[in-house]
Amino acid sequence: MTERYAFPLRYDEKLVRSSVQGFMVRALFREKAALTFAPLALIAFSCAMLFVSGDAELAIELFLFSLAVLAILVASGWRMHLRLMRGKVEAMRGRWPMARLYDDGLRIDGPGPSSLLEWPRIKAIWPVEGAWLLILDTSHFIALPLAAAPGDALDFLQSQVNRASLPVAG
Repeated sequence: MTERYAFPLRYDEKLVRSSVQGFMVRALFREKAALTFAPLALIAFSCAMLFVSGDAELAIELFLFSLAVLAILVASGWRMHLRLMRGKVEAMRGRWPMARLYDDGLRIDGPGPSSLLEWPRIKAIWPVEGAWLLILDTSHFIALPLAAAPGDALDFLQSQVNRASLPVAG
């Protein structure tokens, strides 16, 4: 396993916040927009039907309750991701985390042992301010700071992820 590129990772509060915010906005409103807006449309339609049928007070209460529940769910998800990411960054305090790119995958050396993240596990790369989000699953991502990353390393990473996500002809 040959190391192709290595570069230091520097996290700060601004990068943590922009990563979590970028993930939440894109996941809710761009990538899964239909799953976000379909229930909202159904709730709005149900409330409108209640309003038209003469239960205006119930319609307004249901609508406000639905908005409150939605706001709580979104805020909870945002806070959970923010807390998890801050915890990981705090665990790296005083250490010099490094990103190491290999032919087979990516390794992020930080606190404790690190394992190789193989290229096929990275489903997508989403750019945010100062970082790339390496999307591993529906609600799991790794923020990769770009400040010290060489352009060649980023091109290599992008090409490896693109190649790994291509369907195999057969």
